[in-house]
Amino acid sequence: MRSEPRGYWTRVFDQAATLLRARPELNGDTAYWMARRMVDQALAQASVDSETLRFFPETLSAPEPEPTLVLAP
Repeated sequence: MRSEPRGYWTRVFDQAATLLRARPELNGDTAYWMARRMVDQALAQASVDSETLRFFPETLSAPEPEPTLVLAP
């Protein structure tokens, strides 16, 4: 349990509680495993996003300019 990131178990149990409220047909065990998979998937996606930024920093370049309003005569 020491290998998980800080707040991992809190996120899992919060997600399981949310699933149980949203889908009352689930039992606690099913909600726990679904929540754990969802949190693992979110962490994996965050890891991929941070790796992408590390190898492709140009994705953090200047934001897109806002479109300008041009009024026709």
